[in-house]
Amino acid sequence: MQTAVLYDSTHAHARARAPAGHLKFKGPKRTAGCQGAHFHYGLKKRGPREHLLLAQTSLLQDREPSAGPSLAAMGAFIAKMLLPTVSSVVFLPAASVAAKRGFHMEAMVYFFTMFFTAIYHACDGPGLTILCFMKYDILEYFSVYGTALSMWVTLIALADFDEPQRSTMTMFGVLTISVRIYQDRWGYGVYSGPIGSAVFIITVKWLQKMKELRAVYPDKRVYTQQVGPGCCFGALALMLRFYFEEWDYAYVHSFYHLSLAVSLVLLLPKKNRYAGTGRNAAKLSCWTLCCCSLSPGSSKEKTKKAEKKPSRSVWTPTLPLLSPPPSTPVKGTSISKLKEMNGWK
Repeated sequence: MQTAVLYDSTHAHARARAPAGHLKFKGPKRTAGCQGAHFHYGLKKRGPREHLLLAQTSLLQDREPSAGPSLAAMGAFIAKMLLPTVSSVVFLPAASVAAKRGFHMEAMVYFFTMFFTAIYHACDGPGLTILCFMKYDILEYFSVYGTALSMWVTLIALADFDEPQRSTMTMFGVLTISVRIYQDRWGYGVYSGPIGSAVFIITVKWLQKMKELRAVYPDKRVYTQQVGPGCCFGALALMLRFYFEEWDYAYVHSFYHLSLAVSLVLLLPKKNRYAGTGRNAAKLSCWTLCCCSLSPGSSKEKTKKAEKKPSRSVWTPTLPLLSPPPSTPVKGTSISKLKEMNGWK
């Protein structure tokens, strides 16, 4: 009886908070041969919030009707609900690796994805609704948008375009992905569109390079150490995201975050050839993030160079004085004769 009451409250809570057209409830059904009352309702489209409601209902239904909720069960439930939020932090090491390799734009995109994904899942977790500083719909949009954009910028970096093709391709993805996700943020095309377009562009570019060089491009190690493992982890992430979240949303979605972050790190090239080398290497600092053109170190160096600069002075050329070479002494001549020959007195 207690389980039925809890289910009714969860049923009403889901019906009240879910967006219109997302939930399609059926009547409660009992499954034969079970002690507790197991209720099932169909979902037309399941987002994270609906999945969490299902997990909460299943956790409460697995208990005996006469037994009350224990502290251990509630602790396990809270930890499970917080798992997607904690697993979103795996994008932070990906951003750190990207900045270390000189891909500062990609690092900022990864950090953007981590921030909105963590806040988005925190709004679903228990006791963390205070972190919802935006509407739930906006957080959901930017979470999906950041994930798709992370895939796009990583694949464009793998293609290794020259400028201005690189910035043009990146901006093309930024604009088209935003429009596509605004139209539908839960369909397969959200991720298959950017991935398919980027793979097609990379294939055309690499085939042109192979035709010019008449050799394998890029090196075989790129295929074995980057492209192959990165594609495997990316395919695993998409399979977890679209096909296996029905099993257990909290655990499966957390592994999806982990697989996607590993895929981004593997597909990202080892070095950004536009970032410079040695002392001229570009570094991501607070001054760079604040759009400052000069850092304190660079301004000091410029003042030192200005101090060392010599003052302008007028230079007048002078002709060297040529003295005639001394004549070689001749045998049998006296000193007075030598003086007369050299013009000495």
